[in-house]
Amino acid sequence: MAQMKIPVSSDDTLVSALLANDPAVRSDLDLPAGVAVIGRSVVIRGELSAAEHLVIEGRVDGQIMAPDHSVAICEHGELASDVFARAITVRGTVKGNLTATECVKILADGQVDGRLVAPRLAVDDGAVFNGSVDPELTDAAIAVQRHRLKEHEEGAPS
Repeated sequence: MAQMKIPVSSDDTLVSALLANDPAVRSDLDLPAGVAVIGRSVVIRGELSAAEHLVIEGRVDGQIMAPDHSVAICEHGELASDVFARAITVRGTVKGNLTATECVKILADGQVDGRLVAPRLAVDDGAVFNGSVDPELTDAAIAVQRHRLKEHEEGAPS
């Protein structure tokens, strides 16, 4: 029997849809353009900036900036990072601050140790969260992150 590719839309639910799939099926997903996957065996140390959705199954130690896109930390993903993105979904382990312009979701398998700043927050039953939540600071935190991103882009070599 031929294997069928599972289509994934590229709307706001993209990353959540990816995480909702059985990990055994993930390799059969027909990913749209504009999605970068950091595989299980990949280790990144340093700053990561993305102009597309990120799905992280490996390890990232350093700042992650994807201000107009979603970041998903999968079941085996490990971050020692601060993350700034439109939406952040955690199913793996994060030690760092998460700042989202729309929402942060910590799924049942997720573990977060750090500060959360977002206008919306969802924590599933079974998730582990140690830290603080600052919904009132969302606008200020987003402004600071955008300023840091702008400074970084201006200082980057052409």
